[in-house]
Amino acid sequence: MINFAKQIYRFVFPKALREKITYAREWGSVWANYQLFRSALINRFYRTGIRPKAVFIEVANICNARCVFCAYPDMKRQKKTMSLPLFKKSIDDCLAGDITEVDLTPIVGDPFMDSGIFDKLDYLSRAPGITRFHFYTNAILLRSGYADRLTAYDARFWIFCSFGGFSRETYRKIMGVDKFEEATANIRYLIERKLQTGSGIRIHVSLRVPRGSEHGEFWEYLKDKRSRGAVEISSVEEFDNWGGRIPDSKLLAAGLVPKLPPNHRGVCRRLLTGPVILADGRVNACCCRDAEATLIIGDVTREPLMDILAGQKLREVLRRLEKGDFPDICKKCTKYQSLRDGVVDD
Repeated sequence: MINFAKQIYRFVFPKALREKITYAREWGSVWANYQLFRSALINRFYRTGIRPKAVFIEVANICNARCVFCAYPDMKRQKKTMSLPLFKKSIDDCLAGDITEVDLTPIVGDPFMDSGIFDKLDYLSRAPGITRFHFYTNAILLRSGYADRLTAYDARFWIFCSFGGFSRETYRKIMGVDKFEEATANIRYLIERKLQTGSGIRIHVSLRVPRGSEHGEFWEYLKDKRSRGAVEISSVEEFDNWGGRIPDSKLLAAGLVPKLPPNHRGVCRRLLTGPVILADGRVNACCCRDAEATLIIGDVTREPLMDILAGQKLREVLRRLEKGDFPDICKKCTKYQSLRDGVVDD
């Protein structure tokens, strides 16, 4: 009955209108959650916390590329991978709070730099409460044996392959490493294995390329496989500055379009939808661009995640933004997204 209703909904409402409805519903949900979170009256009787759709878990903050659009090459924070016991505790905390979606690539890092990544993925795949888990990778280490194991997961697993150019020269300029052949071969193998095995996993190729540079043999290959439903393709049109750490000139030199500065007003929506559990167990309010983890609000090795998401430290961070007292990482951030933009226009 539910599937039938969904089919009727898709038939009656055009795609553009469905997208607007989904957009409004998501913004409305976040806005309502924030109002409950900040209500002194409600919190007098019941301590409310933010309820993100997904939690980001940093299995590794180590990368094997030096992308021009990423702050990783200049990151000073200790580089490490998350232990399996801490990962399991983090997942259990998420499920205890009815959070059922997990992203394994917050801020920086490639999951395949973690030698224990498949132990973690296996734990996620066995957790009946997890409805979706995913990560981004540059695919440089996505060897055939890895691809074989990935395609054994079910449709709850989505893999996003960040790809930086359809020629060796362009790829090297954007990704910072000379690994064009390895990346293309690995992505091809993963797609072919999905087709051969009938795997239900979702494969996305996320393009980080200069506009208009989509051409060549590998581009034609991707389009063909997209037409067969084996892969999805998306493009990043504008690139942010990582809290002011990446100058526009650096992006422009690589043929990438810098994102224009947004109007900073009030709370950033991303602080309500994307907390990140770092590799050492600390929890950072921003999962997007705070490479040095300056917005720490707790530690899951000391208290449950849901207590942290209802805690005083997060309230203090949000209160600062509400008053216009932006932390340094937020002041110049072009990834910033005001919560007000999707609900009111004042």
